[in-house]
Amino acid sequence: MSKHERIMEYLYSLEEGAKISVRQISSHLDVSEGTSYRSIKQAEKEGIVKTIPRVGSIRVTKREVENVKELTFEQIKQITNGQLISGSEQLEKTVGRIIIGAMELGALKAYLEPGALLIIGNREDVQRAALKTNTGLLITGGFGMSSDILKEAQALKLPVISTPYDTFTVATTIQREIYSMSLSNEMIRAADFVMKEQSYVLDIYKSNRLTYIPNDKITILVDKNRYLGTVKSSELHIVDEHNYKNFIIDDIELAPKTTLKRMRQLMTWEQLNILPVVEDGQFVGVVHRRDVFKEMVPEKLFGEDLNENVIERRIDLSDNKLTVEVLPMMTDEFGSLKESSFMSLVEKLVRTVLSSYNIYSYHIDTYHVTQMKVIQLQQEITLSGVVIDIGHQFLRLEVEAESHNVIYSKALLQVQIYEQNKNA
Repeated sequence: MSKHERIMEYLYSLEEGAKISVRQISSHLDVSEGTSYRSIKQAEKEGIVKTIPRVGSIRVTKREVENVKELTFEQIKQITNGQLISGSEQLEKTVGRIIIGAMELGALKAYLEPGALLIIGNREDVQRAALKTNTGLLITGGFGMSSDILKEAQALKLPVISTPYDTFTVATTIQREIYSMSLSNEMIRAADFVMKEQSYVLDIYKSNRLTYIPNDKITILVDKNRYLGTVKSSELHIVDEHNYKNFIIDDIELAPKTTLKRMRQLMTWEQLNILPVVEDGQFVGVVHRRDVFKEMVPEKLFGEDLNENVIERRIDLSDNKLTVEVLPMMTDEFGSLKESSFMSLVEKLVRTVLSSYNIYSYHIDTYHVTQMKVIQLQQEITLSGVVIDIGHQFLRLEVEAESHNVIYSKALLQVQIYEQNKNA
């Protein structure tokens, strides 16, 4: 076993929260400091070690990313309002591939494979071909299948689902479900940053609070691993196991699913450097300000929303102005621009305007919209944005929507600015 492999094996054996240093590893394993340093850097890449300024390197748990971009046959049945005809035994299996049967049988056969799902109408020749390749069926238009084909499907225990919707509606619904699942999966949450850092934690029933040296202006109180609350470190000298509830800071705990924007908002309002993460009453760990405020570049999501994709291609953004023609999916049943669609355009413009000020982390705190005239279907509108006041934590921005030099709407927004962490 090489020196590097010995170090990696040692690092994997450490408990979460254990402190790590080049000197400690070199002394313990009798290797050079250069070898220890390179191994720690490799461990950081593998996600089992995290280095924090002024804290040092600590052992963390590698976070496995759950793949939720795939649907099961049961989920397909639910989102298409389908009726199960055959194959209840395989409903929980993942759909390997989704195929739309919109081609000739000869060409279609090349795409059929075990574990796939074929979206098809009442074409019996295609249904038979799918069964021969162990491909599941989603039959559109409310159609079923003949008794002999049904017997064959039941013998093979293949999932066959009948939906009342047409092929286009079914394909669109499935695509949106995949997009929604992908959006949830790619979203940055507290669980992505959490670390079991014991230097911020005081076990009030075991530790001596008088000898405990706080590492932050707040201290997390626990009973073994049970979360009791968070108190100001400056008040620790008068806090004990009998009165600690009187000193607890309310509503600063995070659930593992708490979003990045909520974490930023809470840290900004409360001026905190760490926040506790709690699940089912158990202390999970802490998130650090330097991680939360690190500039994040949103990942390209798997499968964009179709409507958003169409609208995005019609938008022209330049010089802090947004121009677009009002499309049918942006209007209500009366052909007027929906408020939600208008605010979606405003948000796109705000992102562009603030980026010109090098502001990328923010939250629209409040907004007020005044509609002077109704914006209608197929009308071309131009939104322009101007920052009218800017402070340390907030700015005010005015947006005007006009068409042919006539103002149709105005929006006044107050935006909370999040401080960028330049040391991250």
